[in-house]
Amino acid sequence: MRKRVSVLISALTAGLTAIGCGMLPQDSGTINAAENGKKLIALTFDDGPNTTTTNDVLDLLAEYDAKASFFLIGDNINSASAASVKRAYDMGMEIDNHSKTHSNMSKMTAEEMQAEIRFVDEKVVEITGEHTKFFRPPFIDVSPAMYEAIDLPFICGIDCQDYMANVTAQERADYILNGAKDGVIVLLHDAAGNQQTVDALKIAMPELVRQGYEFVTLTELFERQGETPKKNILYSNVAKYPQGYAPKETVSADASDRAALDPKLLQSLGKSYAVETEYESATGYPPVIALQKWSGSPTIWHTIQPYYFNGEKAVFLAEDIQSALEQLEVGLDDLDGVQLTAYSGEITLRNVRILTKTDSGEPDDTVKGDVNADGVFDTADAVLMHKSLLTVPDAKLADWKAGDLNADGQLTAADLTLIKKLLMQ
Repeated sequence: MRKRVSVLISALTAGLTAIGCGMLPQDSGTINAAENGKKLIALTFDDGPNTTTTNDVLDLLAEYDAKASFFLIGDNINSASAASVKRAYDMGMEIDNHSKTHSNMSKMTAEEMQAEIRFVDEKVVEITGEHTKFFRPPFIDVSPAMYEAIDLPFICGIDCQDYMANVTAQERADYILNGAKDGVIVLLHDAAGNQQTVDALKIAMPELVRQGYEFVTLTELFERQGETPKKNILYSNVAKYPQGYAPKETVSADASDRAALDPKLLQSLGKSYAVETEYESATGYPPVIALQKWSGSPTIWHTIQPYYFNGEKAVFLAEDIQSALEQLEVGLDDLDGVQLTAYSGEITLRNVRILTKTDSGEPDDTVKGDVNADGVFDTADAVLMHKSLLTVPDAKLADWKAGDLNADGQLTAADLTLIKKLLMQ
């Protein structure tokens, strides 16, 4: 089904989007992923099921022992296509929710929205015995009312324009490859007759394997990145909070919803900086950095999505800003403004900071999980960590950073879960 694409998705196609999320992992995959050096990528497919293209995609996934997630339209589920759904589920694919009718849902009542979701969920339970875990809004049409009514995490993904007949298989493959990075979600379509997407995967998948990517379901992506999906966020990437940065300079926000960044300062820092802000968003969209040029020709208004965000904090990396500048064929000194601002709707920015890399080249001799700093990681560390999270008096951590196993800059139940899993290993 042809989709109307928002400006947000257009920005995503540039390969600059990398959106992250919450806190609580379910297994020890975060540690394993770091140890084996794998980059994770989640292929997702909309607008099935059917008995043709869906099975062609499954054949290709089987060839690469790859996992993926399928977002079903309820009205496409029938006795014949249900067999494709069961096959996907039996292969380890995740079955998710794309609404019953594929209609714009932001104008529906809460009861109508919930009926759309419930219809698909009940069909999926009949076929697989499991409920759907994620929701992709039709046309990526979202609203605060939808977040309130629909009790599933919202998924977007980098747009590969594979719903447009005039976009070739090679162009679709290029969108996939140009947008690939650790934790990215790829939005594709297994609609009946969409053979060019199957052909694009034949081009892209061997190259992604060569680059060290592992294909995972959305659930596995969140778990292995040490994150838990939150409400009121539209995910296109599940990144890890970037490490190795320290505060350099605070930036004043203008009327709480905009903050001007100094192009000369950013230019002087090269690729060694990041921009971090705490925020509140009414729409679920994170803030963006807008590159602006209004004098001369051509004029520019180009938005960059954060590398990481979790609904409360967003971080932008210098390399993503530099990549955008290269695509636009301009330098920071050519711009009239670089502004941290809302993409859509109301937003409040707080504690805007320029961070710089702190890598010193010195070896890190911290023992992972050794929060009591006795040089050994054992059960005592897990007990102390548990007491500290429960705010038990005198439960003081000697080295909290050793317990931050999911590397998000804070200690939560997620880190305790990883410590327990590490002990079991």
